[in-house]
Amino acid sequence: MVVVEEDAAIDTPIRYASKCPSLCCGCRCNYRVPTLQELFDRDKRLLRSILLVVVLLNIPIGSYILYPFMIFSTWIHELFHGLAALSIGGKIIWLNVYSNGSGLAHTSYPAGAFQKAWVAGAGYQGTAIVGGIMLMFRRTEMGARAGTLILGLEMLFTCLLFVRNIFGLVMLILMGIGLVIAGWRLPPFWVSELYALIAAT
Repeated sequence: MVVVEEDAAIDTPIRYASKCPSLCCGCRCNYRVPTLQELFDRDKRLLRSILLVVVLLNIPIGSYILYPFMIFSTWIHELFHGLAALSIGGKIIWLNVYSNGSGLAHTSYPAGAFQKAWVAGAGYQGTAIVGGIMLMFRRTEMGARAGTLILGLEMLFTCLLFVRNIFGLVMLILMGIGLVIAGWRLPPFWVSELYALIAAT
C-alpha cells in the first residue's frame, strides 16, 4: 500500500539508482521525469480546483458561486495598476470595484510612453504573478493558511486606503473578513482547498 500526501511538498527530485535511464532529461544526471500518476498524486488539490472551476463555468448557478472569485480577480487587477504607478513615482488616488465585475484604478504618474504602458499592462501581469506565487505555496498547510490570512488583511488594508465606492467597500470588507476568519479558523484540509481554488481562479 502506498500512502501519498496530497499536494505534498517536493523535498528531493525523483531519482533512479542508475545513471541516465530512458525517461531522463537527456544528460548524465540522476533526475527522472515524474510520471503522470506521480504528478497527479502530488497535485490532486489543484486539479480538483481547476475541474471545479471548469464545471461551474458551464452550469447556470456556477456564475453565482464564482462571483466572489471574479471580484477578487478584479481587485488584484486594479491593485496592480496602482502598484505599477507607485513603482514609477506616481500615486494611487482611488481604486473602485463594481458589481458587474469591472473595476477602475485612478492613478497619477509621470508622463511618458513607457510609464503609460507600464501602468496599463500591470493589471493582467499582476494577476498572473499573484496566481503563480500562490501556487508556489499551495503544497503546505502553513503556506495556504498564511496566504489566506495575508490576502484578507491586504484586502482590508486597501479598503482603508484606496477603495472609495460603496459596492467595492462593502464587498471587499466582507471578503477580507471572510478570508481572515477562514485562514485563522478553517481546518487544514479546507483552508488548503480554499487557497488552491483562489489560486486557480
